[in-house]
Amino acid sequence: MIPFFVVFFAWFFQSITGFGAGIFIIGILSIFYDPKMVVVSSALFNLFGTLGLLYQNRKGEIAPYLLLRLIVGSVPGIFLGAYLLDQLDQRTLRLIIGIFIVFLGLYDLSLHKGWLSLRLGSGMATPAGFLGGLFAGLVGMGGPPPLVFLSQHFTDPYSLRLMLNLYFTSNILLRLVFYKQFNVVNLDWGFVGIGLMGLLAGILMGGLVANRLSTSLYKLGVSYGVVILGFLLILLAEVGL
Repeated sequence: MIPFFVVFFAWFFQSITGFGAGIFIIGILSIFYDPKMVVVSSALFNLFGTLGLLYQNRKGEIAPYLLLRLIVGSVPGIFLGAYLLDQLDQRTLRLIIGIFIVFLGLYDLSLHKGWLSLRLGSGMATPAGFLGGLFAGLVGMGGPPPLVFLSQHFTDPYSLRLMLNLYFTSNILLRLVFYKQFNVVNLDWGFVGIGLMGLLAGILMGGLVANRLSTSLYKLGVSYGVVILGFLLILLAEVGL
């Protein structure tokens, strides 16, 4: 039942914030199961999960141009991440990415608090998509870069979550293709089935909570959430998970 509870919590969290399930699924389940199997399985969980969140946030607005640039940027990032997944030391990668994400979250928090005024223009959509794809391919967590970018262009939580999960859906499909190409697909269907049950429960309960959050509280929670996820990734790297 470990996969059920971990995936439940991960998708309860992501249903509220719009991101973050990957780090909990991979960070915790990699302690008990083969890490590569967990990374690839998380892509399946995330695919079904993002489809559920698309439905929950269907009343949000879509900016096709920004979305296209994010997706285009993610393609080389996912390709590179999927290749490096089987080539490089995961501890070092997690440490570097974790530090980067902490600073990314602090930057976003500084904008919301009024400490900084340097915002990301629409031209940064492609680089944000690339970084998201790279991080997703490497450690299964590509949300923070596109999330921070989109949070500066959307004030409505539904639109932000809708755009983010449209990006995630294309991202996940590409990851699965590249994982297959690089022969890192390794699945345990019993593990996947239990995880999917936890995913369904997490999405349903998280959606109920998300509908009760104010816009200001949601935006602030996103900034703190990115910082926390970055520190969690550093912690996992330091303890060798």
